[in-house]
Amino acid sequence: MVEQTYNRVDLAVEQLEIALSLFLRKQSYVAALTLAGAAEEILGKALKFQGEQTSLQYKFQGVEPVHTLLNRQPLKWADFNDSENLARNAAKHMASANDAKVTVNLELAAVWMIVRASENYDRLGFPRSAKMIEFNEWFYEYMIGV
Repeated sequence: MVEQTYNRVDLAVEQLEIALSLFLRKQSYVAALTLAGAAEEILGKALKFQGEQTSLQYKFQGVEPVHTLLNRQPLKWADFNDSENLARNAAKHMASANDAKVTVNLELAAVWMIVRASENYDRLGFPRSAKMIEFNEWFYEYMIGV
């Protein structure tokens, strides 16, 4: 085995592709969630380094004014970020022995994490892969009903 140097964005794209494959084949929603989550984070950081907005920042920008209007207090970025990453973090972390179980819809969480990672991928200007196109078709059929 030889140590090699890798481009982190390339690794993130590989993780996203594997997440898409696992999800579309219904093989492992938790693996799809965590792989897409890792890809979303790295692709998001690449966007930030370019001075661009991530998919999560864009969503926050749309949600925050509505939250503030309805709740009469601003939505904190940390609270929003924690909420959006709840399922991914639950699959990756365990704080104590009492924290051994989690109730979450892994399929739905994987869908939205793949969406976020794919949006970051798009914002970086990369061409869509066959798996991304297949996921979009699945999304429009099963999530939107078109």
